[in-house]
Amino acid sequence: MLVLEFMVPPFPLLSAIGHTQWQSGIVHYERRFTVYDMIICTQGTLHMEEDGVRYDLKEGMVLVLEQGKLHRGYRPSESETEVYWIHFQYPSSSQPKLVDKSSWQQPLLEHTDQDIDPHPGMIDIPKFAPVDLRAVVPLLSEMLKLYSMLTPARSYELQVRFGQLLLELQHTMRQKSPQARSYLLGEEVASYLEEHLEVPFDSKQMEKEMNYHFDYLARCLKQYTGMSPLQYRHHMQVNRAKQLLTHTDWPLIKIGEHCGFQDNNYFSRLFKRQTSFTPGEYRRQYQVFRVK
Repeated sequence: MLVLEFMVPPFPLLSAIGHTQWQSGIVHYERRFTVYDMIICTQGTLHMEEDGVRYDLKEGMVLVLEQGKLHRGYRPSESETEVYWIHFQYPSSSQPKLVDKSSWQQPLLEHTDQDIDPHPGMIDIPKFAPVDLRAVVPLLSEMLKLYSMLTPARSYELQVRFGQLLLELQHTMRQKSPQARSYLLGEEVASYLEEHLEVPFDSKQMEKEMNYHFDYLARCLKQYTGMSPLQYRHHMQVNRAKQLLTHTDWPLIKIGEHCGFQDNNYFSRLFKRQTSFTPGEYRRQYQVFRVK
């Protein structure tokens, strides 16, 4: 599926939103915009062309027209057509990439609770794809109401609602992708591992509780995170250890046990391999309180 990849921050920002109903025979006019134009069709069909590429925007579809490209209607609508439209901009010198996306892998980012800079992210906005009108139309109606009575406070709320709309579009894309089943199962495997950190890793028990063969569960998690179950477990164990080392005065043995390590030496070796610190060094560097 073709998507526009926006690296964030900064975030795409809504400039204007509107709702239009066209009678049969209407043709969209020609223009070249300096912002992005998202059109969601809720009735009929809008026939659009962008730099020579034609799109038949039918009910239940979204089309994002890109800034700087020439777009126009290439033929009249055959019936009454209803659309919501959003003009938005991307306040960044680097432009988003238009890519054919086939994987929704979500690798884990390195982080600690001592971070002072925001972590890089990505928003995938579909170029031309189906949408769930039951989910997006109520959200669009809320956004229109906010925009009609715009104040500084409502303007901020409007941007938040726009972010929710983008998340909903992402969610729909993933649900309708060929990898939807494995993506969902990958999330479930990740949650299962996080909930079972304190007990020894047991692939057979995991199979029994999740009702799938372990090899299949492992493949789904790999597609979702880029990690094997054991790698993911180790990552989460070290993250939990970081929290306990900085926010408690527990002995290192107790912390290791609470993170699922029965062997304290193994805990120390794994922690240093992933962080370059021993647990004690990490505590001295990042602990947020002193005991007098």
